[in-house]
Amino acid sequence: MESFIDGYGYFAPVAIYLILTPTLTKLMLSESRGKSFAKHTIKWFVVARMIACVYGVIWTAVAFGLPLYSSVDGLSEAVKESIVSLGWMLTHSVYFYAIYASVITVFIAYRIPKLADNLAKGVDLIEYLGQFIVPIIPFLMVAIGAYVTILPEVLAESLGPEMGNVNVNTVAILGFPIDITTPLGMILLYVLSALLTGFISGTWHAGLLVLVKRAKPDFSLKEYFSVYWIKVYPMLWATSSEALGTPLNLHMIKKFCPGIPDEVRQFVVGTGSFLNINGTIINVFLMTGLVASILNIDISLLQLLLCMPIVFLIGYGVPGIPGELILFGGPVAISMGVSPELMPVFLGLFIGLQIGLPDSFRTAANSTDECLCAIILNKKY
Repeated sequence: MESFIDGYGYFAPVAIYLILTPTLTKLMLSESRGKSFAKHTIKWFVVARMIACVYGVIWTAVAFGLPLYSSVDGLSEAVKESIVSLGWMLTHSVYFYAIYASVITVFIAYRIPKLADNLAKGVDLIEYLGQFIVPIIPFLMVAIGAYVTILPEVLAESLGPEMGNVNVNTVAILGFPIDITTPLGMILLYVLSALLTGFISGTWHAGLLVLVKRAKPDFSLKEYFSVYWIKVYPMLWATSSEALGTPLNLHMIKKFCPGIPDEVRQFVVGTGSFLNINGTIINVFLMTGLVASILNIDISLLQLLLCMPIVFLIGYGVPGIPGELILFGGPVAISMGVSPELMPVFLGLFIGLQIGLPDSFRTAANSTDECLCAIILNKKY
């Protein structure tokens, strides 16, 4: 499973390039409404991310009983670190390199129509291959279960002796106290926090379903869940990767909504794999509240609100692969005023507890959201 996850770093940039390049090329070569639609789609994703940040903050405050206000430490340092981190990602991340290469290729293809036609075949091939991924889903789900069984050992190895600085016995989620002094208690906390992630992401998805029903009154919930959702969600849940699930997602959206033009479907899914990650954004705040509760760190609703710009910006550097919350750990910890002696423990827990089930729920929500977004945005197109 570790080897499989390591391979995502090589797959994701290639997938982003192969999907985004021909899609952008189609829009550039289409009538003027294509360019306008691209701007509208990106703006729509930006607004949705802002709403998701607020949504995640409110749910975190409710789940962990956070006060409205407490002292705020380290905000200026957090902003500075987030800018430095984002700058590093813009200049060092292979995923951003893929985006840059895609944009450059589009400008070249704009002047060479034959090249544009050949690029279109690349995304068609990815969609075709998507249907062959389904048989490996059961094996990936078994791997997720295996990870949960060894979670205590994983956390003990990552935290080491630093855990001696922490004195905590129980953590309450939605008022339900959990004794985390035993491996079983820690697993229970992990599973409940993952289920909470799934529930909140599900309510977000339900909101999009309402918007789809308003935009398309003849939309059938029964067909949506039986034709599209049940075929895509297990794959995304098992792999925890928007990038790896993109071929299947493109294939199933085309099957479920054949009336959506290719340029709309491919652009929404291609850009949505790294712009429309609202399940991940919500989970950043939930993990922050969870780890702060474990370590007895006092945080407030106001602190989480002040942390929103940091989460919002760093979210654009998330590549859509397992463990993507790692990028948020340091800046978030500083913005929450975590002391230097607890910083290694905070980061160890933040990184360890977000892998596996939470990753599965947020990833599955991210990519299935794209189907609904494509239906909503197609009306504008």
